[in-house]
Amino acid sequence: MPTVVPRLSKSRILSGLQCSRRLWLETFRRDVMETSADAQAAFDAGNALGELARELYGPGLLIGHVEDIPEALRETDDAFRAKGKRQVLFEAALQHDGIVVRADVLRPVRGGYDFIEVKSSGSVKDYHLIDCAVQAWVVRNAGVPLRRVFLSHVDTSFVFRGNEDYEGLLLAEDITDEVSALQSKVSGWVRGLKSVLRGEEPDIRTGEQCSKPFDCPFHTYCRAQEPPGPKYPVSILWHGGKLIKALQEDGFQDLCKVPAERLKTALHQRIRQASVTGRVFLDPAASEIVTRLGYPRYYLDFETIDYVIPRWVGTRSFQQIPFQWSCHIEQHDGTLREEGFLDLSGEAPMRQFAEALLRALGRRGPILVYNQSFEANRVRELAAMFPDLADALLALVTRMVDLLPITREHYYHPAMMGSWSIKAVLPTIAPELDYENLDDVADGGQAQLAYLEATHSDTSADRRTLLENALRRYCGRDTLAMVQLVRTLAG
Repeated sequence: MPTVVPRLSKSRILSGLQCSRRLWLETFRRDVMETSADAQAAFDAGNALGELARELYGPGLLIGHVEDIPEALRETDDAFRAKGKRQVLFEAALQHDGIVVRADVLRPVRGGYDFIEVKSSGSVKDYHLIDCAVQAWVVRNAGVPLRRVFLSHVDTSFVFRGNEDYEGLLLAEDITDEVSALQSKVSGWVRGLKSVLRGEEPDIRTGEQCSKPFDCPFHTYCRAQEPPGPKYPVSILWHGGKLIKALQEDGFQDLCKVPAERLKTALHQRIRQASVTGRVFLDPAASEIVTRLGYPRYYLDFETIDYVIPRWVGTRSFQQIPFQWSCHIEQHDGTLREEGFLDLSGEAPMRQFAEALLRALGRRGPILVYNQSFEANRVRELAAMFPDLADALLALVTRMVDLLPITREHYYHPAMMGSWSIKAVLPTIAPELDYENLDDVADGGQAQLAYLEATHSDTSADRRTLLENALRRYCGRDTLAMVQLVRTLAG
């Protein structure tokens, strides 16, 4: 049992409200934490938006001392006590009942301050309200008279005009009433979570709380502490939702033990049957579908980057900007060649991306993609950006063939565990191409981080070359996977 209870913070309170075991581990066992590429990217984007917010809401005083809380508290106190005109405070450090918060923006108004929390989100979320309620509770009890509370989030309709003009990017919504309604609960949350930190590690099984509202960085650790479950749990049922919950409530954890009549869809029946028998399902009808595809066949995949703060003129926050494509081109005799595009210059890649794509894909032959809506929507967006290329680009969409629904309808391997993602399918048809064999870049999140690093001015030429090669291998693996998939479906 811990002898000294560490200080709570706003982030730890939010972790504890998601799962008390997460709070305990975050406090005492950070050595078993795993940070995903997506989580790191979100963290970096949030920091960048915070810096921009200080420009948009300034001028003002930034309270520093990120690692030195006592000094940050002292500097904040000095700022409040300073004589003369009050100023906007950024990252003000305030404390109550042992809880320290750093308020993004405290803006002086008549009779007090407005508190503005900045979030790299496109709207107000429920967990934002809890976040702001905790901070407002500390700020008020620290003696700062708060008038209103705002959640400042990204306006997704904002289009970047260039010249570092981001006026209008942030949209502040008044959430004072919602936060006030939660204020009475905060002290209870704090008492409960302090009690958690005074005890031993909570024994909580993994479940829905592991991913809501955020993916927990301790999930792997917690799963390892649990007794082995069934090889095929009922949770693998595709889009099972209420059915999974009902089965679990009725005592079913092992899919193989679920009576067949409990499963009403052919897809769920197929998953169960493969799990019970260990046999692969391959519908002969798949061969007829893929055999009818003409030649040349173009197997296509995109990689994109979505900036919270738009980087290029004419783009919006969270817009998926394509910077790379890979295409394996298959002829009737089975010969393959690979073409690709990758722009790591840091300049706007969209025009060159589109022109290179049109040159490579020609005017005839099916364009095979996996989850068509993603590539099709990117091509439509490019067509809107470049009217002179629009007809040719939109013609590509009409040639697209989506392999995902074909695969879902006609193929299943027990090792896929209820998933038809290309990363789940590939090891079952071509183990030598498993994404686990890739270094540096093995998923879309890592591809985005690699792009950000490769286009950063501080990145060395050698490191950029390494990242470029990793990106090309990864994107090429996606399209080669589709080639192998079609050949498997063909029988």
